[in-house]
Amino acid sequence: MDLAVRGKVALYFDYQQKLQIVKNPLIVVEDNSIVDIGTFNDKKDLISGHDIVGDENQLLIPGLVNCHTHLTMTLFRGLADDLPLDIWLREHIWPLEEKLQATDVHSGAKLGALESIASGATTVNSMYWFPSEEARAFAESGLRGFIAAPVITGIATLPEAIKDIENHHDTVDGRIRVCLALHSPYTVTIQDFKDSAKYIKDYNENTSKPELLLHTHLAESKTEMQDSRELNRKHNLAFPDVSTPTEFLNEIGILNENLIAAHCIHLTETDIQLFKNTRARISLNPLSNAKLGNHMPPVLGIIDQVENVGIGTDGPASNNTLDLFDTVRFLALYYKGFYHDPTLVTAEQVFRLATIGGEKAVNWKGIGSLEPNTLADIVTINLKKPHLTPNDPDDAILNHFAYSMKGSDVENVIIDGKLIFENRNFIDQNVDEAITKVEKIAQRLLSKD
Repeated sequence: MDLAVRGKVALYFDYQQKLQIVKNPLIVVEDNSIVDIGTFNDKKDLISGHDIVGDENQLLIPGLVNCHTHLTMTLFRGLADDLPLDIWLREHIWPLEEKLQATDVHSGAKLGALESIASGATTVNSMYWFPSEEARAFAESGLRGFIAAPVITGIATLPEAIKDIENHHDTVDGRIRVCLALHSPYTVTIQDFKDSAKYIKDYNENTSKPELLLHTHLAESKTEMQDSRELNRKHNLAFPDVSTPTEFLNEIGILNENLIAAHCIHLTETDIQLFKNTRARISLNPLSNAKLGNHMPPVLGIIDQVENVGIGTDGPASNNTLDLFDTVRFLALYYKGFYHDPTLVTAEQVFRLATIGGEKAVNWKGIGSLEPNTLADIVTINLKKPHLTPNDPDDAILNHFAYSMKGSDVENVIIDGKLIFENRNFIDQNVDEAITKVEKIAQRLLSKD
């Protein structure tokens, strides 16, 4: 099905990192690609037999990129709030996860995928157990993104993860990729990190498939260095003489452009320089960081110096929502108040992070833009709403993206050239059924039986 997407205005960054604003736009989609974009009057002759999506009230943007989350944790939403990270994780989340069945992961990820799509995210980087079940949820929902091949020392091994990579990387018409997911420096030993890095290097040098990334949590808590030393001491592994988790990963050869590191809260100036020099990738997750009381990352230095940076929601158990617009607004506001400077973290910067920045953070060429010959991941947002009015000036619409828009303003979603979500309704998806399944699983997990 070929599509023609209409709107009032289109906003996107091109691959030269320049913001483009097209009034009265028309995007021509054929197969899974954008073949042209311009004004309706200039491009209307290109559409013949194309199905029309959108109208003159729509803002057209690239699909948003959620660079770090745990989709299946929809199962735990609201079950352990107002707690610090260590207690939240060890006393609540991990005990619940021990009761999970594989089919539970499919149901939780399916609901998370639908929630993501309905709020404008078309690419998601998810880290969780039972990756085949997450892959099934991605395939069924139409979502693009990464599932995890998990490695945790003593729990999930590299050989098991390699099987997941072989089964799922670059599958479902290229919509599903796999990250080799080493949970964190305090749950994965130096040896497991090194073995995984060697596997990724060998894989990337000897395949025609998209490059593998190593996905980990990094510098999320104050005790991460102490906990990492203790883990390696228990396994009789010498720990390097370093001061920060970032220095640690750099010392053992992990900090490079194959790494995407989530959170990166406790970064020093030296750490930021290491990310800059190695071209390692960062997912900022400020709303989750704030909710868990984990301090806030040095965002001003990161977005100024580090090339490959995007944003993520984290999981719906630690953020309570997969609506990336919530994270965008929080990021755009927090540092203004903290530093008493309203010029910090601009609307243009957060729009970049949520779109083309995501493309760079997850290294997926062809997403995050509306340029011709890119993948047709397109979101339309209904501007005819009280909280988005007025919207005639160009800069007003960009400002609305940062400060006013919500996931519920998303009207249509196209992923890989297919219309998935039309007029705020899913095509061929039973949302009520997905909700009911998650409700039943949550009840079982919380039961004392």
